[in-house]
Amino acid sequence: MATPIILLHAGDAYGAAGQGAIVWTLTNAPNLTGATVSLKITRGDAVVVTAPGTVVSGVYPAAQVVHTPITATQTITLTLVSYGFRLVATLSNGDIVTLHHGEAGSVVVTRQAT
Repeated sequence: MATPIILLHAGDAYGAAGQGAIVWTLTNAPNLTGATVSLKITRGDAVVVTAPGTVVSGVYPAAQVVHTPITATQTITLTLVSYGFRLVATLSNGDIVTLHHGEAGSVVVTRQAT
């Protein structure tokens, strides 16, 4: 199993900067100016959650920072199984590129005991 990269608590929201957003600092990424970015949490080949991202700082070719907020409605649907992820961008020229990815076990979901 992969080392966890993303730790989520089912039912929690991971919002904008300073509110628990998932933040990606990308150093060798293509120019993300005008790009559409999304975080896709996967189980096998199926995408179970898609969270739109926002490029918040950085200018190519320097490091670019992307926030990918996830809502409580999205995290509550996740069960305690092994998930992977892909951080994907559709560039301004229409090319689709994977900026970062993790295999099954890269996303860990916990649930508070009731």
